[in-house]
Amino acid sequence: MTTEMRKAGIDVVGDMVAWGAHFCLFYETREDLLDTLIEFFKSGLGREEYCLWVVAAPFTIEEATAALKAAVPDLGRHLADSRMEIGSASDWFLQGGTFDGKRVTDALYEKFARVSAKGYAGMRASADTTWLSKKDFWRHFCDYEDGLNEVIGNQSLALLCTYPLATCGAHEILDVVRTHQFVLARRHGNWDIVETAALKRAKAEIKGLNEELEQRVVERTNQLMLASEALREAQTQLAHVNRVATMGELSASIAHEVMQPIAATVTNAGAALRWLNAQPPNLERAREALGNTVKAGNRATDVIGRIRALIKKAPPLKDTLEINGAILEVIALTRGEILKNGVSVQTQLAEGLPLIQGDRVQLQQVILNLIINAVEAMSEVSEGARELLISTGKDASGGVLVAVRDSGPGLKPESFDRLFDAFYTTKPGGMGMGLSICRSIVEAHGGRIWASRSAGPGTALQFTLPMG
Repeated sequence: MTTEMRKAGIDVVGDMVAWGAHFCLFYETREDLLDTLIEFFKSGLGREEYCLWVVAAPFTIEEATAALKAAVPDLGRHLADSRMEIGSASDWFLQGGTFDGKRVTDALYEKFARVSAKGYAGMRASADTTWLSKKDFWRHFCDYEDGLNEVIGNQSLALLCTYPLATCGAHEILDVVRTHQFVLARRHGNWDIVETAALKRAKAEIKGLNEELEQRVVERTNQLMLASEALREAQTQLAHVNRVATMGELSASIAHEVMQPIAATVTNAGAALRWLNAQPPNLERAREALGNTVKAGNRATDVIGRIRALIKKAPPLKDTLEINGAILEVIALTRGEILKNGVSVQTQLAEGLPLIQGDRVQLQQVILNLIINAVEAMSEVSEGARELLISTGKDASGGVLVAVRDSGPGLKPESFDRLFDAFYTTKPGGMGMGLSICRSIVEAHGGRIWASRSAGPGTALQFTLPMG
């Protein structure tokens, strides 16, 4: 059932009535009836709705038309365009002098079908009941009114039935209340509104459903938050496993990188001892050798610290960092692997780049994966130079652009669109997770990553990061 609200033009109902409304008005005077219906139809015409006014004594069609035209100056256009119809109750309800509820219901439904086919926003109608004979037609008319609730309940229809109080006794009033969703009464210039038991039950059910829906939304939101947290944890775990695996592949090269400053430490310490044991001791040369020992020891500490940071399992952090320094640290860690594969590295790191906000370890993982992939791709090249170019610059939005270009065999055309998909790999024995993890990391930092063909042989992998 549609719940779209329409402006009724009747103050007592808050000017809003839902489609599917079937309500009634008890009135005392001719003026009360006329004022109510004029505002009711004026509101409908102003909202591109089709309007049907079934007139009964004490009004004539001519009187109803004149009264409505005074409130709606362009009524003639609405009548000419067949958007407004004013007919008589005798023609609508009493064809052949008898009342047939089924015939009237069918006629209403057929008219609504034609109205809908013409694209109107909906249909509102009103009919008065002064024609109704309590003796001959009342019971049949009550059955007809009751049946209308089934007909219009899920349609873009609103029906207002009007009853003169002067001709309705207690029994008739109770019947009318029973067959309508709610009842309006205009007495002594004042409004009263009576909600039927069915309407109250429906409102209570709607309130209960809304409360249940709100509770389900809260529960679903909590579930999604938990699922999102679990997904982030899984991504963090996967990224950590990928880092550890990559560092494992580089263990020989990393060992060489660590051993160099340790060996330098031993050499310089030995030299310092010799200068101190000389006769006479050469304190200046000993001091120089000890200074070199400290430098070598600090270098070894830095290398080990970078290795520990990449291997360590820790929650993502958002720090301000300078991308060029992060890149140079990764290049230092991979120097042994690069040399082992006969690759020459060039860097073109732009100066004055904006600082970015991000997790240093995660971003270094992206750079590490791109460098290792490039080195592995070039290891397949038997002829020609193996060259790796790592560059940085500003992107069009003012952020940072990082590019890793190799001189390897390049990618097949079908690989460009799938390269960052999970489990897609171009390497024999590869799992296809490294670049997928890279994409997750870059996108989590508000950037994007993509592959493109280089001007020469090989492939360029690039990613952007917004400035902090």
